[in-house]
Amino acid sequence: MLHTVVISDIHLAEAEPGDGLWMRYRQSRFSPDAEVARMVGELARRIGLAGDQLTLVLNGDIFDLDAPRVIGQESVFHDLPRTADNAIPALDCIFRDNPLFVAAMGSLLADGHTVALVSGNHDVQLTLPQVRAHVRKVFLAAAHDEMQRRGTTIPRDLSDRLLFRAWFHKTPCGVVIEHGNQYDPYCAYRYPMAPWTKREKGARSRARREIQPTMGSLATRLLVSRMGYFNPHVDNSFMLSVGGYLKHWFRYYAFTRRSLAWAWAGGAVRLLVELLRRRDPEDRRRRRANIAACARETKVPVRVVARHARLYVRPAEDRLSLVMRELWVDRVGMGLVCALFAAFWLLLGPAGFGWIAPLPFVILFAYEMVVPKVPMDEHWRRVARVARKVAKAHQARAVVFGHTHHPEGAWKNGVFYGNTGSWSAAFDDIECTRPISPDRPLVWLKAADATAPLEGGLYAWRDGNFVPTVVKEDQRRSDSSGAMDHMAIA
Repeated sequence: MLHTVVISDIHLAEAEPGDGLWMRYRQSRFSPDAEVARMVGELARRIGLAGDQLTLVLNGDIFDLDAPRVIGQESVFHDLPRTADNAIPALDCIFRDNPLFVAAMGSLLADGHTVALVSGNHDVQLTLPQVRAHVRKVFLAAAHDEMQRRGTTIPRDLSDRLLFRAWFHKTPCGVVIEHGNQYDPYCAYRYPMAPWTKREKGARSRARREIQPTMGSLATRLLVSRMGYFNPHVDNSFMLSVGGYLKHWFRYYAFTRRSLAWAWAGGAVRLLVELLRRRDPEDRRRRRANIAACARETKVPVRVVARHARLYVRPAEDRLSLVMRELWVDRVGMGLVCALFAAFWLLLGPAGFGWIAPLPFVILFAYEMVVPKVPMDEHWRRVARVARKVAKAHQARAVVFGHTHHPEGAWKNGVFYGNTGSWSAAFDDIECTRPISPDRPLVWLKAADATAPLEGGLYAWRDGNFVPTVVKEDQRRSDSSGAMDHMAIA
């Protein structure tokens, strides 16, 4: 039996020192490190007892390389170049603070199973050869340690069991696994196989490759992570109304030296400047090279990869109006202009025409009504909708995404569509006492061989058990009732 298990969005990061409310979600006690290790250990035990083969796919955002660094027992915000020279030290600190995760990966490799890492938008540096080589060295060292502890011989093909995929992974059973950020304009790259800033030439230039920043990575580094009472893994913690932001400011900032307004203003301006300064327009040659590189890495035919690539969305750097809308820059800017106009008119305008002063605010209100902000949920729904098109392009028997942090599963016409949700430290309150969900989602698909029908689907890791959420048996029951079984865990 061939088993494919997919998890994503663990967001392992350096541990936040201390135990206060500031960045509490990053403290060691809330790290998913131990829970991932327990799940992987139980998974390997069950599959090992049956003598089956497992491929564990870590489907992006396993490591959060946009998170603050910890220097001198203090979190330090940064926007360091996204290069291998900066990514490798950050990864070493993540491995140091999450040793159980590293040991679990080593144990799985030592058991003869396969681990595949798919790059996400927060660990896109995994596309860089030097970063891949470093992660390979760490995971294989953990496997060597485990095999020496057991007293077993280290096989020659051990390194072959560790795979890296820049864009997507396709299994022999016809399962397409992709992080999903290519369908989110805030996190999409023009060339996911080569997401660096420009075409590099020569070995020396390749060694200095720098990842192209996206609106999402810049927002994490320059905005959300600097507002430490927000949890970047929970949209509702920072996607607030005007009243919500005022309430948040009064509760956590009003009587401290921290500034929410300055963090927003400075971060928003820097974000827009960086998107403009680093914009990298479309290049047909790089697009064709991107498709060819993916075909070589995944062994998927070029024509199939090309159909898949046509599903990308345009990066937000091509639509700065969308970015300004998302960051409230347009409304704040227009509000300031309206206030200045009203003040000057009241001071210098003709007598008897004071009623004109508030008219710009009416225009601002009309703008807010006519040009509504696209809800974040709409971006997540777009990602889910694309799964059907990806399945059609590949003639796939299953398509699995991550990225949205919202687990989903559905069997439709014999094809499974799933989202692996998140294992990150997501809590409903700043004190981290109420988890968003007690379940840890994963997709587990099984087949007797590469041509046999797929079984399984979406599961939840709960209290040391794998609980079926949407699996093949659910589909048979839903077919008999004429309704598709679909469930999302909030």
